[in-house]
Amino acid sequence: MRFGYRRGSVSIAAAAAVMLLAGCMETPGSRVARSEPPAAYAGTTGESIFPYNPPVELSTVGMTLPVQVYPQGDDMNNNAWTRHLRDNLGIIVQKWWETSPGQLEQKTNLMIASGNIPNFFIATPMQLVQLERADLIEELSHVYPRHASANVRSVIEEAGPEVLEAAKIEGKLMGIPFTGVAKESVPVLWIREDWRTQLNLPQPATMDEVITIAEAFANRDPDGNGLHDTYGLALDKSLSMAIGLLNGYHAYKGIWIEEPDGRLAYGSIRPEMKQALGKLRELYRSGLIDPDFGMKEGGKVYDSIGAGKIGMAYGSISANTLYTQTPDSRWFAYPAPSADSGKTRVQHGLNLHMGFWVVKKGTPHPEAVLRMADEFVKKFYLNTDDNVYRQFNYDIEQKMSIWHQAPVKLYKSYKNAEISAHLEPLLTGVKVPTFAEKSALTPEEREKLVLIQEYLTGRSADWSVIARNGLHGGGTVILDYVKNGQLLADRFYGLPTKTMVQKLASLTKLEEDVMKRIILGAPLDEFDSFAEDWKRLGGSDITAEVNSWAGSR
Repeated sequence: MRFGYRRGSVSIAAAAAVMLLAGCMETPGSRVARSEPPAAYAGTTGESIFPYNPPVELSTVGMTLPVQVYPQGDDMNNNAWTRHLRDNLGIIVQKWWETSPGQLEQKTNLMIASGNIPNFFIATPMQLVQLERADLIEELSHVYPRHASANVRSVIEEAGPEVLEAAKIEGKLMGIPFTGVAKESVPVLWIREDWRTQLNLPQPATMDEVITIAEAFANRDPDGNGLHDTYGLALDKSLSMAIGLLNGYHAYKGIWIEEPDGRLAYGSIRPEMKQALGKLRELYRSGLIDPDFGMKEGGKVYDSIGAGKIGMAYGSISANTLYTQTPDSRWFAYPAPSADSGKTRVQHGLNLHMGFWVVKKGTPHPEAVLRMADEFVKKFYLNTDDNVYRQFNYDIEQKMSIWHQAPVKLYKSYKNAEISAHLEPLLTGVKVPTFAEKSALTPEEREKLVLIQEYLTGRSADWSVIARNGLHGGGTVILDYVKNGQLLADRFYGLPTKTMVQKLASLTKLEEDVMKRIILGAPLDEFDSFAEDWKRLGGSDITAEVNSWAGSR
């Protein structure tokens, strides 16, 4: 896979695990001036589609963010994005309401139950089926191939073939995937550098070296306080922080993997999981893991990191939380090592953010949703102009996330890793980057370059940006995973099966309880009993249903 892009087309390599800011805004109360003439929009068939005349009026609903989005005088129906779409694309968007992300699904369910839905909105996979069965939404099988721009198609294709397949019901495309950042959110191993160098420890390339570091952090007083009060590896009660280590043992918690015979199997009950849990049990018994991990959510674990008690953790591409907790102690990123000669495959789920963009049946010009998606990709990801950035992406002075006003969004799969790829040649050279080289970057990339250079020259002590987007940072780790074919997607991406709906919640609780109990010291053979119980209590039926689904694809 080639990272990088040519202007005017999305080349793939980016997304936002986090939804990184990029934006701009107008002066409060003023109208957005047209920054460019209403250009023709070309679909994949090559036809030119000029701004709608008369304008197309479309209703929708949306969600708010816990940050400022609208400048004074603007609101959900009168802002930089709605004015731009109206004046340049001939699309007038009216939102019925906005709500928090946590309330969106419930409020949308109530809306669907009433039968009164807007022209387009986000639907979860389950809602997609409900809407299709009620004959409330448009089939988009012919709309997508004819009207999706190269930008939109590239973002969706990089998200993986599964996202379009997941949007199909009986072969009919019923929604446009709201692509997400699951691929960029796979585990990265973070290690506190001052502790590692002080104790003269290796940079970990194997699981044995990870364990060596964990032992030293727990037993060799890395903080120098003369007390035996530090631990080697972070772990939380849900075991989400254990995923990277489990993957190093080729164990995959909570996802479906493909067996050599082509059948799908549930990763949590495979023999590799027993071996991985045995190693975690051993680490816990040796005092390398906080004895109170079983009572701590992730936030509490990071509090322990901030208190100087833990020096190694499997986390995400970003080191922002680590920097917040330990601003004076830099952490370095490493790929998740393997426990043997085979490479680690890091797991991720279906690369969607919330669900699918659906269009109400009978809506004129359903392709308008794709045109708005294309406009978002161009403004949010491909733009290199600082004025456009401030107007449509992010206002740095007012710390305002203007980009969230866009009524239709798609997230690139490797946005932050792509920033690392674009900055690398400018950071490895001995000469100062030229004006032309910097002009080819996006405004966000230029901002990151300045922050990294300020850190490297001692003008700033903030190491969080270089830890993610600098040389050998979290972004580089993700790029290496992709280049080496180390991403492993959940092979089941269908709707919950009949038995899943009835029994998955209880099976998941059983799984987490048993795994935690084994780590805390229960006999390792208890895993075998768990695997049999999982099958007996509904897992065998779920496995049959999952493989029936897979066979029908």
